[in-house]
Amino acid sequence: HVENVQLAHKHIKEKRHKKNLEKQEEAELRSLAPPTGPQLSALDAVVAATARHHGVSRDDVAARRAAAHRLDDVISARLPGCRLRLYGSSATGLALKSSDVNVDVGGAPSPLTLAVVSLLPAEFCDAASDFHAKVPAVRCRHASSGLLFTVSSGNSLACLSSDHLAALSAREPRLAPLVLAFRHWARLVHLDVPGEGGLPSYCLALMVLHFLQQREPPLLPVYLDDKVPSPRRPAAVHFLVLNVVPAPFFLYLLTGCPPPLPLQAPLCWPRPVPAPLGLLWLELLAVLRPGAPLEDSVISVRLKEPLPREAKNWPRRRLAVEDPFSLKRNVARSLNSQMVFEYLQDRLRAAYRYFGHPSPPPPGAPPPPNQEVESRESSENQEVRKPGSTENQEVTLTESQEVEKPGSTENQEEVTLTDNQEMKSAESLENHEVTLTENQEVINAESLQKQEVRKSGSLENQEVTLTENQEVSQEASSKNQENPDWLTNQEVIQEVSCDKQEVLSENQEEVQYVFDKLILTGGKPPTVVCSVCKRDGHVRADCPDDFKRAELPPLPEPSEAFLRVLDGVCTACYLELCLSPLEQQRREQILSGLERFIRKEFDDKARLCLFGSSKNGFGFRDSDLDICMTLEGHRTAEKLNCKEIIEALAKVLKKHAGLRNILPITTAKVPIVKFEHRQSGLEGDISLYNTLAQHNTRMLATYAALDPRVQLLGYTMKVFAKRCDIGDASRGSLSSYAHILLVLYFLQQRRPPVIPVLQEIYDGEAAPRRPVDGWNAFFYDDLQRLVTRRPPLRGSNRESVGALWLGLLRFYTEEFDFKEEVVSVRSRRKISSFQKEWTNKSINIEDPFDLNHNLGAGVSRKMTNFIMKALINGRRLFGTPHFPPPGTEMDYFFDSRTLTDGELAPNDRCCRVCGKIGHYMKDCPRRRRMLI
Repeated sequence: HVENVQLAHKHIKEKRHKKNLEKQEEAELRSLAPPTGPQLSALDAVVAATARHHGVSRDDVAARRAAAHRLDDVISARLPGCRLRLYGSSATGLALKSSDVNVDVGGAPSPLTLAVVSLLPAEFCDAASDFHAKVPAVRCRHASSGLLFTVSSGNSLACLSSDHLAALSAREPRLAPLVLAFRHWARLVHLDVPGEGGLPSYCLALMVLHFLQQREPPLLPVYLDDKVPSPRRPAAVHFLVLNVVPAPFFLYLLTGCPPPLPLQAPLCWPRPVPAPLGLLWLELLAVLRPGAPLEDSVISVRLKEPLPREAKNWPRRRLAVEDPFSLKRNVARSLNSQMVFEYLQDRLRAAYRYFGHPSPPPPGAPPPPNQEVESRESSENQEVRKPGSTENQEVTLTESQEVEKPGSTENQEEVTLTDNQEMKSAESLENHEVTLTENQEVINAESLQKQEVRKSGSLENQEVTLTENQEVSQEASSKNQENPDWLTNQEVIQEVSCDKQEVLSENQEEVQYVFDKLILTGGKPPTVVCSVCKRDGHVRADCPDDFKRAELPPLPEPSEAFLRVLDGVCTACYLELCLSPLEQQRREQILSGLERFIRKEFDDKARLCLFGSSKNGFGFRDSDLDICMTLEGHRTAEKLNCKEIIEALAKVLKKHAGLRNILPITTAKVPIVKFEHRQSGLEGDISLYNTLAQHNTRMLATYAALDPRVQLLGYTMKVFAKRCDIGDASRGSLSSYAHILLVLYFLQQRRPPVIPVLQEIYDGEAAPRRPVDGWNAFFYDDLQRLVTRRPPLRGSNRESVGALWLGLLRFYTEEFDFKEEVVSVRSRRKISSFQKEWTNKSINIEDPFDLNHNLGAGVSRKMTNFIMKALINGRRLFGTPHFPPPGTEMDYFFDSRTLTDGELAPNDRCCRVCGKIGHYMKDCPRRRRMLI
């Protein structure tokens, strides 16, 4: 007995109800009778008709290829040597009629090519570029055919995948109908949109291919199986598909343990294995339905035995589908929401129940009488009956009743049929009255001609329907009788006694199935999940974590008196925090003592050198000691095992009485040993052959010596970042080095500029070479000659440091577009993120020497919003004239609560133990040290 509505809601939400219902549904699925001859015939017809009706025909494929060739001619005429290649479902023949045409660009620089594609002639209209997608692309429409083209670059692996599936579909005729039917089912239930948490079409094809390989007897062979020699069998996980050759073979390459071992494997069996199409469709749904071990193993088309997720170090959540051409890639990674995964399981269960029932409710039939409806899961929009209402009530679905609104997949109703019915159903919305529209297309199993039928209510997306007069497939029936043991290889289709089969009425000889949206979804579309923040309720275009530039209110013109206040604030930042000569000398003494100890206890050829903030002119008094260690006789670290050296060095440093908290970090991009100096309290780290960083340090020191305002602004920026908690790259924000580059870039772009671009100053026509670690580390470092070489630059900008600081805040909030542009101090010319192919990053800051290093690559979109909020608030605070009492200027202008609106910096990507990014809690070095 429930006394009030609140308790009723609480009772309904208990998980035991859901678990009991799932157990009941699983029992119902297991009790389904084996498919009969008429049932297999109806399934054969509906799958084949769906593939034929919604899939592309040979003429459609030819038209797509012709349009792609025409686009290739247009592009190659503008960019000689550039060729386009068709890939994706249009190349494999596994496309729906509404699928777009995917084209890969090759033979020319991708940014230039895509820019040209965006300027197509009128024959290809509606051209629109999307350079900030995960894969930058240009979309256009072929005017005559209406086909939508998606042109992108870097799709070599996708082209191999297309060759793979095209070769398979040409040799196994049942693959294409199954894939097309599965794709059409996914489209009906809205699970084929990766950007909204669904699955890509390639993933659906791999799932069907894996099923055909794993069933008994298999229709297609796996590609490794017994072909790997027994000593190499444990390493079979490292084999990947290398290429498709003209013969029906694949080539393989062993990437895990050298030497490479090429292998060959057949695409298909010499003789086809008999199996009716309808039976394969039912088995496919049975294998993928809930209860199957989808979350325990990886779907792989390379191996016969199950591939555990531990072998690939993938989490045991949701779906994992391996790309045979890129073994580290999970094709199903777009399914990143548990709600969508549960919806997928629920729809697979519903589809298997519908297509596995020997006598499904025909379209237009009245609903079964005397249904007892129990609430499965309450929601805010669900009406809860009062305690005094009758428990057993008849439910009649009429046209005036509304279908349940889209929402959570848990808002369903459990329907229990009365005793006089043959079967129990767990969903009332799936077996309710379904009537056809006047223009509904009905496909007859015999004639397959389209007919018009009447309807009483509008129903959208009604699909392929079979007529009552279906012809039983003699071949399917005889094969089912010859091989009655096929059910033993399926987990959910169980044999029932002959008594149950005799109960089947004669009306079951006339079976019809329909791919209907309302039947397959129950009227409940999935929750939309954003691909950026992984939250539901919105798509990527409306994501609140994706920073969007907004119109900022204008600032008043600052007075000279207020600019003098800002000058004093910037000067105070420098005077309070800069390294004095005595402190610099103390750091050198610490370095010398540490070098003597290492040469004595570890290696007498070791040499230590300070770099970073201790030497670049922008160091704080508590800045870390960044130390680079090199070994005499080794110019580079190519022949050294850096990991072993770092671990051995850590053991030696633990013997040093003046150091504590020794921690080796060998998993970082540059392995280091962290330590803390007892006497001074300074933290430090030692890295091996970080020689490029030493050149960065020298260049920053040269910029700092060019103009005193450079140092003042650098210190002000670092204070601003520290107060806002946005200056620690190890916690997901920007490093202090990146903030200094922001200052230098602004001073170079200022009109007139304050400092030159040192990497653009040289004698001769070409820049000199100073190779370091494969990069050119040249910059003009002769300060005395620099003054005489560029006299117009010196003294041309006479703005005060306060005016420049306010200008910096306005520059990065009003003018500079972090999404479109790259911060690059090596060139005065602006560089776009599209040119660098860094379009999927929120903040792009190029290292001046290592041009592939983006210092903003580790900044998440949530952190980007936090950084931009701090800059915008700083612009408002420093741009609004205010004269705080003397001595309180620093507290007023650098108030963290004002600059960040009282919010803390995002830490969702940080380790819960050490607060750093780059590892999970289970792999935290500090946690391992605590356990030891």
